[in-house]
Amino acid sequence: MSFFIRKGGTGGGKNTFAGKKRKADASGKAKKMKKMEDEEIYSDGSDIDPKEDVGYESDEDLETAEEKKLRLAKVYLQEIEKELEERGEAGGGEEDEDGVQRVLKEEVEAERGKLRREITATLDFNSVESSHLQDKRHKLSITCICLSKDGKYLYSASKDKGLLKWKMPSGEKLFRISGGKRGEEESVEAHCHTITCLAVTSDGMYLATGDTNNTIYIWTTADMKRVHVFKGHRADISGLVFRKGTHTLYSSSYDRSVKIWSVDEKAYVETLFGHQDRIMDIDAGSRERAITVGGRDKSVRVWKIVEESQLVFNVPTCSIDLVRLLNEEHWVTAGEDGHLAVWGVMRKKPLAMVEKCHGVDSINGEPNWVSSLGTLYNSDMVATGSRDGSIRIWSVGEAFKSIIPVRTIELAGFINCLSIGEGGTLLVAGVGQEHRLGRWWREPAVKNRIHLFKISHVKS
Repeated sequence: MSFFIRKGGTGGGKNTFAGKKRKADASGKAKKMKKMEDEEIYSDGSDIDPKEDVGYESDEDLETAEEKKLRLAKVYLQEIEKELEERGEAGGGEEDEDGVQRVLKEEVEAERGKLRREITATLDFNSVESSHLQDKRHKLSITCICLSKDGKYLYSASKDKGLLKWKMPSGEKLFRISGGKRGEEESVEAHCHTITCLAVTSDGMYLATGDTNNTIYIWTTADMKRVHVFKGHRADISGLVFRKGTHTLYSSSYDRSVKIWSVDEKAYVETLFGHQDRIMDIDAGSRERAITVGGRDKSVRVWKIVEESQLVFNVPTCSIDLVRLLNEEHWVTAGEDGHLAVWGVMRKKPLAMVEKCHGVDSINGEPNWVSSLGTLYNSDMVATGSRDGSIRIWSVGEAFKSIIPVRTIELAGFINCLSIGEGGTLLVAGVGQEHRLGRWWREPAVKNRIHLFKISHVKS
């Protein structure tokens, strides 16, 4: 008898082997199909060769999560030590360890929004070198200045609509843009109305400028070409600021609103309302928050954009015109009545306050209007300017509960804007014959200039 039995073969009886054979065929076909499904199919365009095994694994592929954390921590510490050496703060041995610990502590405090580096104590204000910058496009009073984060470039604007880019510290004029005439907005790339505020991104890629025609211009800083125009405000632009580390722009206006713009997408994002009077100034840090002051509505508002809420702080003064952040949770304000106040997000009243910080007018006895305010972020250094012929340097004390005068730098005219370079060694002031907001007073003997003050470190 043949070993193989065909289906439906001869034989009158019941063929039990035939049934078993069919069952075996079915199970075999299922296994074959499953095997085909398990096989990987490679397309002709795939760069993976199934026949070849590289046989290589890096140390990073083999390390555990704990080993990876340890390796990254060592690399990070080496970067800190290298940074200390570049800054000349490495002394070897225990001094290096202390320096690393100090840097790590500062970064933790900065993350919590409570960092306060004592910069003023390290500066020698007795040896201040002064110089000035001047251009025919700034024939009228300087209204605003802005330093890039790395301190290599300075941007300035004035009442005569001129916009300049300077190279620091040499003062070389890289780009000069003259303002146009009113009515030429569509045909002229430059501003045709007084420029009121400036802001530059943390990476130095974009510059934003606002004017009294309710318009915001966006420029690429590499070639100073205008790339976009934002419209939407219904009154003068009073303040501009980029969120640190991003291209998100916050703008404030006399129309009592704050608007959010995306420069990357060249798009409007959102409008925030709450102030009862014109918004005079705005600032922002790295968090998705903005802080504004409302002039004669006597309020400071912290806008929590993600939470869609706001914190309101009422000021016991007649007006509040300027605000600058010290860190993510503390800020300084100043105003028409001459006050200078330090605030914290956890308290509704000022932590420290100085009244008539620039003295009083010799003619009418009124406090001198604080017309400019500058801070060095994450430090204790504050600078204020007025029309009393001086820039005043202040130090915010421990726990932000005091503010102490440090030094006075003589400078005549209306100090309309101030900017402090990284490390506090460079102070830039924009000076004019008139106040940046109007023509209530005029000092014809003053030159419309930008003044630079280089401050040395204290010699140890």
